[in-house]
Amino acid sequence: MIKPKFWKRITAQSEIIFQSPFLKRMSQLERYEFLQLSHRRRFKAGEYVYHQGDPGTGLYMIEQGAVELLYQEEHTDNAVQLTVLHAPECFGAFSVDYLVKRKASARCTTDAVLNGFFISDYQTLGKRHPRIALRFLETLNVFATHHLDLVMTRMSKIDDEATGAEAYALLFETYDMPTEESARKKIS
Repeated sequence: MIKPKFWKRITAQSEIIFQSPFLKRMSQLERYEFLQLSHRRRFKAGEYVYHQGDPGTGLYMIEQGAVELLYQEEHTDNAVQLTVLHAPECFGAFSVDYLVKRKASARCTTDAVLNGFFISDYQTLGKRHPRIALRFLETLNVFATHHLDLVMTRMSKIDDEATGAEAYALLFETYDMPTEESARKKIS
């Protein structure tokens, strides 16, 4: 017999996987396999998921709560908030297949439940279901191309070197895809 607490957890986790904008290009079967390899983790408000400069180990999908991405210029004490993400958004996906250091820090602004998908999970997916792993990379590539275009548009409209660095950090840490209108508001 399935315990209600277990059923509630699986239901909540699967809802995020099936609502994730990042995974919307994948079929339900592909998303199910992705769900099987995801790790559910709880974080307290103020707790860091990772720090800028850490080695990238995987992506996170927000099930509950909010996470802010913070960028800090070298040799300064001030961190700039790049964005605040909520369910079902994800962040840190570039580190699943590309060995990159974190370009920004991720800190929970509320108690949060995140689903992690790490490099070892991707490798397992590749062994079990090579086509699904390839589909995941195709999805990552589509989002990366779209996001790169948005960030390049932002960077072309700004003169401030620090703001350009913040846009660069945002590129590598999130799939928060603002419309051109909201991008213009952030630039002004």
